[in-house]
Amino acid sequence: MKEPVKTQVSPNGLRYVSKPQGTDFPGGFGATMSCYRCGRHRPRSQMESFSIAGTRQLRCKEGC
Repeated sequence: MKEPVKTQVSPNGLRYVSKPQGTDFPGGFGATMSCYRCGRHRPRSQMESFSIAGTRQLRCKEGC
């Protein structure tokens, strides 16, 4: 069993001293978007645009 990760506030005010850098989302900026219905992140090529309340939103092309 792994030891729980202990974090501490560093002198510059950041809490996550032991957290790895980077993001969990693949690709560059804007490569993935979250679905308006289910919230999953998908590549923009797998999304379709639809209008709701006068704005354009994205949802899964094949359904959620």
